Amino acid sequence: MVLLRQFGLLLWKNYILQKRQILVTIIEICLPLLFAAILIALRQRVHSINHPNATTYPSLRLDDMPPFFKRWHRESWELAYIPSNNTAVKSIAEAVEKALPIDIKARGFPSEKDFEEYIRLDNRSGNVLAGIIFDHRFSHSQERLPLQVSYQLRFKYSPRNAPQSERTGFNPNRDRDWRTSYLFPLFQLPGPREPKSIDGGNPGYYREGFLTVQHAVDKAIMQYHASPPTSGLLNRVTVVVQRFFYPPYVNDLFLLAIQNQLPLLLMLSFTYTSLNIVRAVVHEKEKKLKEYMRMMGLSNWLHWTAWFLMFFLFLLVSIFFVTVLFCVKVSEQGAVLTNSDPTLVFSFLAVFSISSISFSFMVSTFFSKG
Repeated sequence: MVLLRQFGLLLWKNYILQKRQILVTIIEICLPLLFAAILIALRQRVHSINHPNATTYPSLRLDDMPPFFKRWHRESWELAYIPSNNTAVKSIAEAVEKALPIDIKARGFPSEKDFEEYIRLDNRSGNVLAGIIFDHRFSHSQERLPLQVSYQLRFKYSPRNAPQSERTGFNPNRDRDWRTSYLFPLFQLPGPREPKSIDGGNPGYYREGFLTVQHAVDKAIMQYHASPPTSGLLNRVTVVVQRFFYPPYVNDLFLLAIQNQLPLLLMLSFTYTSLNIVRAVVHEKEKKLKEYMRMMGLSNWLHWTAWFLMFFLFLLVSIFFVTVLFCVKVSEQGAVLTNSDPTLVFSFLAVFSISSISFSFMVSTFFSKG
């Protein structure tokens, strides 16, 4: 009974102190509402686009090359193959040369080092479409290709056939990398990646001819090991590639923006309250009021609990209205958090307010004088 009476007196004392600062109290309650209103205003200005149907793409044949390589007006393309001192490798390179529907000639190099020297030092190396490097060590020129084949395809360090949107007068191709170190884009946007590109877009494995050359090499290797009937069957097989269908989706850039900015806005909305908590606790210690109350038999934990409950009740008022503003539909664009349960939002903000009050109490312990 004594504890409840002491606790009630502490709450009354804190209420009187807060009542004397009406402007501070209004700012503490209204500041989170201001940031919520900013999000609502942004929600009204950013329009979402609904795509009710699945996004589909046509198929592309792998035995054909993009038109860019057929319009090559300089010398013929070159297909490098390594090593050049083996008849099996040479026959596969010649089969690939015949399979590619462009003006291209096979050219062999004794080793990968010779091929790299040619690329670095010879001005005609710009005509090299790709290099086929077989990893097998051949003991003599007539040795057959093993059944388990390992080879590499080496293309130009940067893509040649960049889309028009990525070209400028000073830099014909801004896409300077094959991006082999990434499994996913750095920033994932709603909907399919590069929705206007039927071949999948960057890094352009189809538009740069990589998939076509790879298919031609694989087919030539299979025909090398196959019997005549099987080889004829392979010639009648057509391989195509096609992008996966993408289900219906809503393209809402507002959600993409707030997933990074919402935490910052929440932190800013409670910043003033946190500063006021630290100021109030430190001011009481500076005036020695806390020491006087402890001399009269007041428990330390009761003092902290009274402060905590008062600030938490004030924050609950703000949290309630912020939850309403976030979750209630105010226009055709929907609410700020359309698919979020209001109870979950309220609980999350309540836990955040508890952590903010606790952090402010911790900071106040580092100060003893004004």
